[in-house]
Amino acid sequence: MLGIENAAPQEIKPRPVLTGKLYNLNSLAVRASADGSSKAVSFFNGVTTRGQHLSVHMTQLAPGKEPHPPSRQPHEEIIIVTEGTLEVTINGQTSTAAPGSVLYSAYNDLKGWKNVGSSPARYYVVALEEHS
Repeated sequence: MLGIENAAPQEIKPRPVLTGKLYNLNSLAVRASADGSSKAVSFFNGVTTRGQHLSVHMTQLAPGKEPHPPSRQPHEEIIIVTEGTLEVTINGQTSTAAPGSVLYSAYNDLKGWKNVGSSPARYYVVALEEHS
């Protein structure tokens, strides 16, 4: 009827349990966006020993670009700006984030950001989800 009866079931891979160790930026793979407006490095994406999903990535964003349209995420995020200038909107409130700024986005906040500077912006994202 809907054409999904014979669809193969999606295999859900369990996330690895994170262990204490150093994650060196220079030893990790860099992913570029299709349009070349951003580069990202994932440090880790796993489950803590207490069962919470935790991920950390770094993004370098070209001037005038945004990583994605404003959205709601089913997790909390901490964003640490290390280079450039971001215009950040969280639940309709807009602020400017310069190097050294730390942003917190609660579960399901509507958020988005754009590089409003003349040079690339670099920031780190720490995402924390509920217990597994």
